[in-house]
Amino acid sequence: MKIKRVVLSNFRNYKLSAYDFGKEATLIFGPNAIGKTSIIEAVHLLSTGDSFRSGKIDEMVNLDTEVSRVSCKLVEASDESEDSEDLEILLNRGTVGGRRTQKRLYSLNGAKKRKKDFVGKFFSVVFRPEDMRLIEGSKTRRRKFMDEALIILDWQYARSLKMYEEALVKRNKLLWQIKEKLVPKSTLKYWNMTVLKHGQYLQKKRQELLDFFSQVDFPLPFRVSYRPSIISEERQAEYEFKELASGHSLIGPHKDDFLVFLDDKNSLKNNPSGESSSVEFDLATYGSRGQQRMGVLWLKVCQLSYIETLSNQKALLLLDDILSELDETMIEKVLGLLEDRQSIITSADSDAVEQLSKYISSFESINLNEEMNNGTKF
Repeated sequence: MKIKRVVLSNFRNYKLSAYDFGKEATLIFGPNAIGKTSIIEAVHLLSTGDSFRSGKIDEMVNLDTEVSRVSCKLVEASDESEDSEDLEILLNRGTVGGRRTQKRLYSLNGAKKRKKDFVGKFFSVVFRPEDMRLIEGSKTRRRKFMDEALIILDWQYARSLKMYEEALVKRNKLLWQIKEKLVPKSTLKYWNMTVLKHGQYLQKKRQELLDFFSQVDFPLPFRVSYRPSIISEERQAEYEFKELASGHSLIGPHKDDFLVFLDDKNSLKNNPSGESSSVEFDLATYGSRGQQRMGVLWLKVCQLSYIETLSNQKALLLLDDILSELDETMIEKVLGLLEDRQSIITSADSDAVEQLSKYISSFESINLNEEMNNGTKF
């Protein structure tokens, strides 16, 4: 499936706007703060049910209204069928007309759906400037990266992640209360079992995800190493005293991380033995800025490949103002990903049209500065 049209109604700074996506590639350009990322966000929201910018729904609803809507029309990628599907998400701050309501409502072809039955009608992968810090940034950023693909492909994973995070909050509260001698230690038993059950499932699926990366072809020999904070009955018993003393959970998926390694081939002239050799090093610690960025690209390629392999669908690629962050070599590699899949690219650079023309023979352009946002075809 591919997107034919997206409509934004009272979504962030948009009152009512519609955008058509006819060609495989579409470039959206305009100055910063004009709303380019909001379009990307709306598309990704319709794909996954969640925003990559904020977990707070209130921020997605225009300040002048109570309700926001984003919708899209999907058509068959082959264009040989007239079949289509209409997806819509209604967002509100929890009250409409003074009455309490769900903050997020999903509908497919006009019929209300649960989130699990709504997501996955099409798949998308976002590549943003913030992703460039994936390797040398925080562990939280890398855990979120692992979760992104697993959540949309495996409803059980999404459920276990939600259950684990909720149980972790309650368990931490109990640990503090036990520390302060407000409740007995026996109150932990149920929550120990809950975080163990869901935590082990999360780590099993994260390992499977990262194991898949070794199958992905890439010009440079990168390798990922999963560093789980293993959760088991034995480790829970081992860490019990420390957790009671500190008042919070010290092991489990919320502490997980991964490292990316590069196998750097040395030249023969630098090797006294005259034989080829290689040195594998941790990219976050010893990699150059260029190597780290190439490593990030590898991770995104792996994520894209994983989603497409398990879903048996081509994913929509969303490049949000990423070209300005890359050199020509990386731009060529990133734009090479656009082949045979629909893509939406945003840029604040007025030269983006000319730049994109070097790599893509046919694409549409939407200039957000123009009053009529119907795009110019190239």
